Amino acid sequence: MKYILIAMLLLAGTSIYGQKKQLLNDEDRLNKYIPAHVSYFTFDGHRPMGKGWDNLDSMFAKNQFVAWGEYHNSPLLSQLTAYALESAANYGYKNWCVEIGPYAASELMRISRSKNPVDTVIKLYKAGYPHIGVFPFFSSREDARMLIAANRFGYKIWGIDQEFQMSFPYYLSAIYKAQSPKFQELHKPLYDSLQAKWWYPGTMLLDSLSKMIRQKPYKTLIQAIKVSKEIYRNNDNQARSALMKANFFKYYDAARKREKTFFKMGSNHLAKGMNLQTNLYDIGNAVYELAQRNHTGFANVYLMVRYTMENGKLVDDLLNDENENPRIFSKFYDKDRWVLIDLRQLKIKNDSTLPKDAYQLIEKYDYVLISPEILNVNSVGN
Repeated sequence: MKYILIAMLLLAGTSIYGQKKQLLNDEDRLNKYIPAHVSYFTFDGHRPMGKGWDNLDSMFAKNQFVAWGEYHNSPLLSQLTAYALESAANYGYKNWCVEIGPYAASELMRISRSKNPVDTVIKLYKAGYPHIGVFPFFSSREDARMLIAANRFGYKIWGIDQEFQMSFPYYLSAIYKAQSPKFQELHKPLYDSLQAKWWYPGTMLLDSLSKMIRQKPYKTLIQAIKVSKEIYRNNDNQARSALMKANFFKYYDAARKREKTFFKMGSNHLAKGMNLQTNLYDIGNAVYELAQRNHTGFANVYLMVRYTMENGKLVDDLLNDENENPRIFSKFYDKDRWVLIDLRQLKIKNDSTLPKDAYQLIEKYDYVLISPEILNVNSVGN
């Protein structure tokens, strides 16, 4: 009897130990998981070095689609993207998909082939809407380096978004100047009326202009302005998401079968499942499902910064009451290195021990990439 009691106690102890061993909550699981799935690299503005970059580079080798869910207006990230375009080209990537409209994409391709893209990009920034320029996200010499790389390595630029509102004056001017001197003289009042309210040009005026011109690209552009201005007026995320998918598939269907595409767009748009903010199935999910249909691969990376400089004040997102990124990832920031966390093998139970934003990121992204930079949000273009 004594030996039976000892055996039962031993079994009970083993059972209790086993239960304790298994009772890791999601926060514990994440903290235990990350050290074994984190890698780093340094970047001097020209060439990234380290295992972290090797892991990023391998995504291009293994997938038909690689999506960088970016934070906007970072010169350093533009430099890294220029190198990524070169790296992806080595694995057969032909298309670069960005958060601009189709006509803007055609203009940027033209600029990329010009004698001096840097001067052109900076000139357009200074001539355009204050602190934004003519083409959002293409405002600085570092942004121009991306265009130079795209041209050098034979990329087609796919612009799948709406035509941005601050580009309307540039577009209206381009359409008008492409007409004959006689046309310009006769229809200057119409042109002046459109430019007078460039942020929301009248539909009837746009239709009148479209009827009078013959160039098909400009007719298409006028229609795009009509669609875009309504998206702005109604803040219509659903229409914008639908437009992104429609524009993407126009490019995709016209390309060679299963061409590889590199996406660099705002992080919300490139999530698997629903958009991180709008609760809509956005372009990221559409491409993810396309890769499943093709039996190819899709990998997405959530890029983030911890520190920003706003009006001369250093802001720490980790301590900010209205944090933009999950705090649980901000704490892995390294001031000297880029930090890459591979989330693909992380298994969670959704036991609510992590904040909602952390769960969303884990569920919707394959990797998190934390930049070492301090992003100056008041400095765009140079």
